[in-house]
Amino acid sequence: MKTDETDLRPADTQSRRAFLATAAAGVGAIAAGSLGACRPGGEEAALASGTRAPGAGGGIVVARGPIAVEAGVGALRSGGNAIDAAIATAFAQFITTPFSAGVGGFGCMVVYDASARRAVSIDFHGRAGGKATPDIYRSALEGRIYGHADRWKVRGDINQIGYRSVVTPGTIAGLWEAWSRFGTRPWAELVEPAIRLAYDGFDIPRSLAGGFTTRTESSSGVVPFFTKVQTTEPSARIFLNNGVPWRAGERLVQRDYARTLELIAEGGADVVYRGEIAERIAADFERNGGLITLADLEAYAPDVYDPVHGTYRGHDVFSNALPGSGAQVIEILNLLEGYDVPDIEHGQADHVELLGRAQILSFIDRRRYHGDPKFIDDPTDILVSKDRAAELRGFIDRRELPPDIVEEPPEGPDTTHLSTADREGNCVALTHTLGSASGVVTEGLGFTWNNCMFQFNPVAGRPNSIEPGKARITGISPAIVLRDGQPILVTGAAGGTRILGAVQHTISNTVDFGMSALEAVSVPRWHWEDHLLEMEPQLYHHLKDELEGRGLDVANDAFVAQLHAVGIDPDTGRWSGGADPRGWGGGSATV
Repeated sequence: MKTDETDLRPADTQSRRAFLATAAAGVGAIAAGSLGACRPGGEEAALASGTRAPGAGGGIVVARGPIAVEAGVGALRSGGNAIDAAIATAFAQFITTPFSAGVGGFGCMVVYDASARRAVSIDFHGRAGGKATPDIYRSALEGRIYGHADRWKVRGDINQIGYRSVVTPGTIAGLWEAWSRFGTRPWAELVEPAIRLAYDGFDIPRSLAGGFTTRTESSSGVVPFFTKVQTTEPSARIFLNNGVPWRAGERLVQRDYARTLELIAEGGADVVYRGEIAERIAADFERNGGLITLADLEAYAPDVYDPVHGTYRGHDVFSNALPGSGAQVIEILNLLEGYDVPDIEHGQADHVELLGRAQILSFIDRRRYHGDPKFIDDPTDILVSKDRAAELRGFIDRRELPPDIVEEPPEGPDTTHLSTADREGNCVALTHTLGSASGVVTEGLGFTWNNCMFQFNPVAGRPNSIEPGKARITGISPAIVLRDGQPILVTGAAGGTRILGAVQHTISNTVDFGMSALEAVSVPRWHWEDHLLEMEPQLYHHLKDELEGRGLDVANDAFVAQLHAVGIDPDTGRWSGGADPRGWGGGSATV
């Protein structure tokens, strides 16, 4: 069995459990003075300490990977709530999908707090380091990657692999913030399943093994895995088996990662941003010409705010703010609201064209307006305006497009999403990612870093240009939908810019067609953001001739995002899980 190094402390199960018991007892005290310290008093202060008496348990977890789902289910069985389950699931995903999410990543979540009857967004986007400048890649710029307005070819691919592709991570800060505000189980208890997975290893599934063998650059410019994983020696030592790709059925053990998670279980987020791990990160990036510093880590904090809100046929839709894509999801729904979508046969040419035209109009606004609102004038009011939608519908009615279309196929699917709900009515939609991963592993820490710099525009003066402390735009758009004040859908997806279109599909499928969560995520999807209307094979082969006869350029696409949704009956509270059968496969389990 291959391991990533020889120090096995504390490798045996009894010692690990003793460590975790100690950490669980002490971590509540650590919360004071840390990232979770700024929180309200009263009832929410009790929530923040993780000491609120748990209920009888019960809930649902839907996520990529059955091993991670079981970690979340374990939190529910212990009496935890939907937030506890989401955190435990996310940590387990760090280990089972090490090039999609982890300590070095970023993301955001929308939480519905049933006791307060309100939704809260927690954004933990990666932010460009203090050494990043608007023209950092300019001397190495070779041009735009064909067909993608947000991707640029830089000599040596230094904007997507290596230390200069990495931004300040946010995932641990975000999960800690969610736990501090809403969690009920001890923090260390939620991290423990991931520690156990990292120490003991897991059998590599065929889907992950297929990624290990990728040697060809994708059509959207993503450097192949086999090149990326050899960017740093610590990465190659973990993610190659004596220099060759891991095969399905072999066991991946990640002991360095386990020890890193033990420190996080004991010390909370502070250890990553201003403690032992932070010091090791800063020294590593200084030695290797990276862009992030100890000051960047110390200054990092997630953003907590009221989610972006829209309505669709009498339903309330809550999602994330810019630089995420929640506003774009709402813009698409606003466009659709002007048409009798339920009267159109699902998946037929009229339906595909209508939703596609709504999508592409929203992408024109995306290119025009989207950026980090801390650095640009926030255009959200424009994007979610019903008046804006009414104006744009004229293009749909005339079957026209504004003249500023550019080709921009979606980014790759190296992201993961999970949805949870519990018997008290709490819900979580959480999307987290490494981008497409940088190939950087800091010696001894065991986790892969993000490559968030790849999605910045290297040309200065644009809404998505590079600036220190800035977050780049992302398709991430976790969403919660309410009917008459009760949650009915918790959803989100992996798949780059396809995410937002897939989320819109799921909401429309639920509201317009009355589909269950599983039906809503399983039916064929399509996506239109540049000159090509991309359809999954079931639709492409059925509708190609008819749509081309209407003057549309269509393409066959076997993968239009991967969704994980929870449906909730507002009258009975009954849950239904929608784990997308596409791509890597997902799982759904209830307690």
